[in-house]
Amino acid sequence: MSVARAGGPGSESVVIVGTGVAGITAAETLRSNGFDGTITVFGEEPHLPYRRTALSKNLVAGDLSDTKITLRPPGYWSERGIDIVTSTRVVDVDPSSRRVRLADVTEVAYDALVLATGGRARRLPGQSSPSSSLRTRRDAEGLREAIADGPVIIIGGGLIGLEIAAAVATPGEGSRVTVVERGSSLLSRVVPPTVAEAVATLHRERGVRILTGAVPVATGPHSVTLSDGRTLTGTVISAIGMEPELGLARSAGLPVDPAGIVVDDSLRTGVPGVYAAGDVAARPHPLTGAPMRAEQWLTATEHGRLVAMTIAADLGLNADTAAPVPRVPLAWTMQYSTNIQLVGWPNAGDRVDVELDDSSSIVRSFSAGRLVGAVCIGRGGSGRSLRAEIESSLQPAGVGG
Repeated sequence: MSVARAGGPGSESVVIVGTGVAGITAAETLRSNGFDGTITVFGEEPHLPYRRTALSKNLVAGDLSDTKITLRPPGYWSERGIDIVTSTRVVDVDPSSRRVRLADVTEVAYDALVLATGGRARRLPGQSSPSSSLRTRRDAEGLREAIADGPVIIIGGGLIGLEIAAAVATPGEGSRVTVVERGSSLLSRVVPPTVAEAVATLHRERGVRILTGAVPVATGPHSVTLSDGRTLTGTVISAIGMEPELGLARSAGLPVDPAGIVVDDSLRTGVPGVYAAGDVAARPHPLTGAPMRAEQWLTATEHGRLVAMTIAADLGLNADTAAPVPRVPLAWTMQYSTNIQLVGWPNAGDRVDVELDDSSSIVRSFSAGRLVGAVCIGRGGSGRSLRAEIESSLQPAGVGG
């Protein structure tokens, strides 16, 4: 068994597991803030880091080639001394010796370890054989072939499911696309009913068939049977969310929760030298204090910056660790030509105010008179200012919920 430590004796080493945006932003931020030790990023996919938001938004007509969606030119990483190791799986973490073990049994030492492992697609209920899902570039390439002709059934009326529906739906083709949602409305976990209905209208106007309150009991690659006995046929795409990838966290003895790897506001896990970032990290909810996972590209990017600054502080580096990182999530989606931004927790309020004009709207959610969330439809410039407004009303990090 070999133990690798690039950079020579005495060189501090950061190992990052995951080539998603949280992990690679952490690497870039560490290097740009003067960290001169080794930075190694391990990823199971064969590709260099790429823009994952393109997978759902550009599924059918978009360009998914290397030149279009790869985040940085190939030479970018080596020029900065960041080692991106693709097609490599980390199988174990030993915090006592500060080493990770790879699938080929090589061990790699670290001074700081970032778990940015993301998650895997949830399995559909009653699944007899694997159905298509959309988590990776390979998934997207396979789906393009599968949905070229014939009907498409999307299980799940959340953001990703609806982005897939918008990408696949073709005006004039009738109900080629069916969205099956077990909740009473689309986006039921994240937006108020008035927004859900507006989004549903966008899809119905383009021929998408929407079935709410529809519970799948048996699914396969080309059929779905619902609890009321109906059977739908077509290419089945599962879009019911993700489960955080917690295997390495458990092997390291880290605290975990159904939401993910439990971390503090600075993304420390509580085990010295180990941090978590991105979709897998369960940071304290600013309103309740409970572990909260946020599955947004922007949040993952901000996690990357935050975890880098936390590592810099813990290693005693002379770096700017004062740059604030918002605790309020901000996500955006394109539904056909309409930009929709979700700010904070739009479904957590007890009162909703709607501001309308001819082509756009803002829906604000209030709890006990305080703004806690908003949805901006067709107002791309409003999301960040509303985010700042909610952020300014929060208690300081670490103060009760």
